[in-house]
Amino acid sequence: MLVNLGQRLFLLSDAISLVRCKYSRLTYTSKRYWTCNGRHIHSEHGKTSVEIKNRILEERKPPWNIMFFGTDEFALESLAALHSEQKSESGLIGKLEVVSVSLKKIVPAVSRYCRSEGLALKTWPVVVPPGAYDIGVVVSFGHLLPASIINAFPLGILNVHGSLLPRWRGAAPIIHALLSGDQETGITVMKIQPGRFDVGEIVSQASVPISWNTMSGILTKQLAVLGARELITSLKGLPGNLQAATPQPSNGVTKAPKVKEDSSRIIWEKCTCRKIQAMYRALDDYFPLWTLWHGTPVKLRDMVMHEEWSHFVPNNREKCNSDIKGEKEIMFSQRTSNTKCKNEDVKNQSPGRIVFNKKTKVLSVHCADGCVSFKKVIVKGRKPMSAKDFYNGFISKKTRDLHAFDI
Repeated sequence: MLVNLGQRLFLLSDAISLVRCKYSRLTYTSKRYWTCNGRHIHSEHGKTSVEIKNRILEERKPPWNIMFFGTDEFALESLAALHSEQKSESGLIGKLEVVSVSLKKIVPAVSRYCRSEGLALKTWPVVVPPGAYDIGVVVSFGHLLPASIINAFPLGILNVHGSLLPRWRGAAPIIHALLSGDQETGITVMKIQPGRFDVGEIVSQASVPISWNTMSGILTKQLAVLGARELITSLKGLPGNLQAATPQPSNGVTKAPKVKEDSSRIIWEKCTCRKIQAMYRALDDYFPLWTLWHGTPVKLRDMVMHEEWSHFVPNNREKCNSDIKGEKEIMFSQRTSNTKCKNEDVKNQSPGRIVFNKKTKVLSVHCADGCVSFKKVIVKGRKPMSAKDFYNGFISKKTRDLHAFDI
């Protein structure tokens, strides 16, 4: 009797848990399967989750009904490729609906495109009806999708990420690739996993070289186009591509956290020529390099770049020269063999010291191991001005000993 009572309580508990779950029904050859809080529940047929997934992959065929999640110009390139494929009537894309975010100051590029092209647009957060779409696509969305949304897509969700994972997991992979002097980067199409960003299985990867003078904005556009192409390729033959997906390597993991404006401030006594050029290439399109002129914020634009400053040599270290504290070490990759301090007035000066070169019309500023030059300046509250105008309007009005940025 006690045994029967225990069995009844167990069955009652299981029934209650099923009622509480938000589940979806997927019907294949008259067999029903459910997902509940990310956990597969199946009938007495005894099929495992892996078998169910393989069955889904085998039976699902294009055209694919897609829900797209994205916000910015990087995401727009993939959305436009999906939309173009849909309009081509190739049979690859069926229904295409979009989820974006609502921002206070601007309308995201993806939202603008949807409104101009008449695409169905939803605002995050959303509820995704289970089974209403075949697969989801996420590109530069910025929100972690919960398991309840991921499980609503029978084929899961693909993510287009702007790096060769596992290198540069995070919100700013392109910026960090340039900050670190990478000579190669690329695109990864991966399967999204709940709970963490950028850790899913790799479906496809494609790489591109990084030129010594490539700027972040240009590289972002290049990778956006490559990502869109890789996405369409992944959708062609999708079941096989998903089954062939491989886990990310456990070694070589680096993080690419979101970058803030403080990251672009130049600390003249600490930053080398190589470091400043890397910062300029990575940040100028988003947060221009800045410093202080006697307490007033000043942005430095149009840097004079040099190829040898982008030739990074990883994993080599050596002591700093006598200009920097001897006990401190820096990466050899950030040392500058040619300081480019051709103006004798600025050589051997303290960090932050400024000299205007009348011949080249640039501002040369001494840093940790040499000097760097800029052609344009923006003083807070004023319009952009040339280096010459900044010299005439600000530097020349102070005594020579005060011709320096705050360090």
